[in-house]
Amino acid sequence: MSTTRSPVENERDHRETIEHMRDGPGTVTLRHFRFHAEAAMPRFLILEIPPDAAEGVHTHYADDRNGTGAYDEYYYIIAGRGVMTLGSASFAVGAGDYIHAPLDLPRGIANADPSEPLKIHLTVALNEPTRAPTAAD
Repeated sequence: MSTTRSPVENERDHRETIEHMRDGPGTVTLRHFRFHAEAAMPRFLILEIPPDAAEGVHTHYADDRNGTGAYDEYYYIIAGRGVMTLGSASFAVGAGDYIHAPLDLPRGIANADPSEPLKIHLTVALNEPTRAPTAAD
C-alpha cells in the first residue's frame, strides 16, 4: 500500500486565528500552505479579514533589522473590498486586484466593507537578508 501524500491542500484546513495581526484592529484568520513542510520558497497564505479588522502596517527590510523576514509580498484580492497602504499612499482594492509590496516599503491592508470579509491570497518571497547597518556605516 502506498503512503504517498496528496499534493492537494485545502484552504479550509489548518486555519490560525491572529488577534491584532501586525498591531491591526480585530482578528484575522490565516492559512499557511505548507505542502508537507517542504522548505521551498515562495510561501502561500490565505488571509480572511472580517469587517472592522486589518493586517496592520508593517515593513519587511532587506537587512531584516526587525526580525520579521526579508520578504517581498504579493497580495491578490480574492473577494471583498479593502484599503491597501503601501509606503505613504493608501488606495482602494477589490476582487481581482494584485499588489506587489517590495522590501523596505511599509504595507498593510484593512477591510473596507461593513458586512463582508476581505479574502486575500498572499504570496511571500523570501530574499537573502543583506548586512544590517552598523554604527560604523
